[in-house]
Amino acid sequence: MDIRGLDLNLLPVLDALLRHQSVTLAAQELKMSQSALSAALARLRTLLGDELLVRTGRGMRPTARAADLAGPLASILGQVRDDILQGGAYDPKRTQRLFSICLSDVGSYVLWPAIVRAVRAQAPQIELRLLNLAQPAIEQSLERAEADLAIGAFPALRSSLYQRRLYERTYVCLVRSQHPFAGSSLTLEQFASTPQVVVHTASGIQGNIDESLASRGLTRSHTVSMPSYLLLPPLLESDDCLAVVPEQLADVLVRHWNLVTLKLPMPLPTSTIRLYWHRRFHEDAGNIWLRQLIVAEFGSKIGSL
Repeated sequence: MDIRGLDLNLLPVLDALLRHQSVTLAAQELKMSQSALSAALARLRTLLGDELLVRTGRGMRPTARAADLAGPLASILGQVRDDILQGGAYDPKRTQRLFSICLSDVGSYVLWPAIVRAVRAQAPQIELRLLNLAQPAIEQSLERAEADLAIGAFPALRSSLYQRRLYERTYVCLVRSQHPFAGSSLTLEQFASTPQVVVHTASGIQGNIDESLASRGLTRSHTVSMPSYLLLPPLLESDDCLAVVPEQLADVLVRHWNLVTLKLPMPLPTSTIRLYWHRRFHEDAGNIWLRQLIVAEFGSKIGSL
């Protein structure tokens, strides 16, 4: 194919379609009508000799050819945007771009507000999108350029992804301020016998707690399981139960709810919070700027969040 005959305006269309896998969402991002975007998709199909996206019972899905194109296409568009259109050194104040960041529910509550504030202060034209994905979907999202970065304790992510340590997540007990043990030091026996609300996450911290108690001949009783830390406050405020939560989250919750923290009666391993990105964005000027901003923000301020 002679590249001189290629309408390069079709490349951002294909990129948006592969990321969203939806004509409606891609049209919204590109500020095009759905009919115009459908016409562009038809041209792409003719040009590349492939269906690219096909309708299934779960919506539109890329063909094998389209899936192979997603990575190189995202990389090419990133280089055009940052190395050619920006011209010279990267200037975040002049940048118009959408960054998508994967965070856990805790990260969404604790880190996201600080990220938004920092980005707005330096790059008012940049748009941000928060993605809250299950750990198995994060790696695929980074590979497909649906997400630019991921932040969290994700031990199952492949080591082939670029990553950087941000900080160590520690844990505390969280109880209501009128709890019988508020203001005192918990013993192991008191901890084990107190009704608990348990949130199981990829960090495996709840398993560490059970192992620590078992080594001392103790088990937890009267546990209630919940899917998210963010559902804890109403229950903790109204009952004499306790929950083991990340300390950084607890610091935020006690400012908004009638809750206090207690020191754990046993040592627990920390969870390492890391910043992850795919190799295709390792040299992307915008991605580099955002990574540096996040490292600077949380490297100096995480203790006071």
